[in-house]
Amino acid sequence: MKIIRNLLISTLLLFSGMCYSQSDEKPVALLDEVAAKIESYSTLKIEFIVYIENNQGGNRDPYSGSAMYKAGNYKLDMMGQIVFSDGKTNWTYLKDADEVNITKNTEGGDIMVNPKNLLKDYKNNFKITQISDKFEKNRPLVEIDLYPKKIDDKKYSRITLKIDKTKKQIYSIRYVGKDGINYLIEISKFIENPAIQDSEIKFSNSLFPDAEIIDMRE
Repeated sequence: MKIIRNLLISTLLLFSGMCYSQSDEKPVALLDEVAAKIESYSTLKIEFIVYIENNQGGNRDPYSGSAMYKAGNYKLDMMGQIVFSDGKTNWTYLKDADEVNITKNTEGGDIMVNPKNLLKDYKNNFKITQISDKFEKNRPLVEIDLYPKKIDDKKYSRITLKIDKTKKQIYSIRYVGKDGINYLIEISKFIENPAIQDSEIKFSNSLFPDAEIIDMRE
């Protein structure tokens, strides 16, 4: 769950403030447009499916979920967990256990941090190459590969993006893992600047009144 959460957050916030070098000009121009559009959002909601692909076993397991973002607050609902974050503290509600775990965010960790801090890891780190134009589910897509310039500290060797070139939106992103496990995040619904009430996105004990609260902060 933790690695999927981190990859999903990266997907939502990947392009804002990015710089590109040693890359094809055409896909860079498209990504600049996507970045500018994402940067303009004050709120965001998405629905998605995460596919965990095991190259050795041939398995491809799907997991559906949803997420929302507003002014540094983040909520993710998937795989039996609901995660709330304000950029400093993380509240994870475990549905089966009826339990809330409270943890601190740490920059560079695998939990939600301030988007601007998170994106420091991506600036100037990729070589970008356009692979193809294609139609998928009646949508005009551009497929782009991103190769990290420093590969040793990454759990993946390549990121493959599909961008809807008409809507200037991310359609899907695949992280190709070094261990033979790939993660494909396919966005099924993308809602720009929806009205999000604080009660929808901020954690409150009243949301889960019977849950056991476990504070794991030091």
